[in-house]
Amino acid sequence: MRKIQFVMAIALMVGVAACNNNDNNSTPGEATVKVHMTDAPADFSEVNVDVQSITLMPADTANGASEIDLGAHAGVYNLLELTNGLDTLLANKNIPAGKYSQIRVKLGTDNSLVMNGNTYSVKVPSGSSSGLKLQLNADFVGGVTYDILLDFDAARSIVVLGNGGFNLKPVIRVSTEATSGSIKGSVNPANTEGVVYAISPSMDTLSTYVDTVSGSFILRGVPADMYTVEVNPATDSGFGKKSVDNVKVVEGTQTDVGTIDLTTQSSGTAQ
Repeated sequence: MRKIQFVMAIALMVGVAACNNNDNNSTPGEATVKVHMTDAPADFSEVNVDVQSITLMPADTANGASEIDLGAHAGVYNLLELTNGLDTLLANKNIPAGKYSQIRVKLGTDNSLVMNGNTYSVKVPSGSSSGLKLQLNADFVGGVTYDILLDFDAARSIVVLGNGGFNLKPVIRVSTEATSGSIKGSVNPANTEGVVYAISPSMDTLSTYVDTVSGSFILRGVPADMYTVEVNPATDSGFGKKSVDNVKVVEGTQTDVGTIDLTTQSSGTAQ
């Protein structure tokens, strides 16, 4: 049975030497969502899907938590052009860490398929108004990135009507996979305008700035490996750099290195 796949990638990041990531606009309590869509071949010339929005529903709505719009790039996408490793970025969003029960894909009315040189309109009875509600049941850890795979079974989803038309009643399998971890901690004192580096054994480097008020920092999308975490204060701060060795990062987890206390350069104890 042939299938069409949506790949919704939640921030897959690979460490690159001397890569600078400014995470000051995010917090350790957030996960980053990058949504990509890709496809596998099917028995049609085109399958055009009108994506209008993608949202996540928190598991606990009793305390006022509401559905989160991932800010999808609305438009009509021919799924069959997204093959052989090609994909398209649909959304990029930081979301609060926590449990989510559903992912909802809302489709517009401009859905169609091309078969044997003919174009057919495809109706989505339930998707146009309220969205396609798919069970997710995922727990997103702050600072960690995830892939959500929506496996769209086109052969079972396209319904041929008696009048020769088509309906789309999606049959979609949802799976979630963590693709990275994260490193968080704090620096004392906070106001040294420091930069934090995570350096892998192969010398790939990720970096971020230290918050000058709280002293906190978080490095997102860190591939699983062992790292040296190095704090490099501003040269005119009077403090020397400090390193923490053997920091282990595991996919799906947030590694807390605690508080890194800096020492003044005059003390001769800076690393």
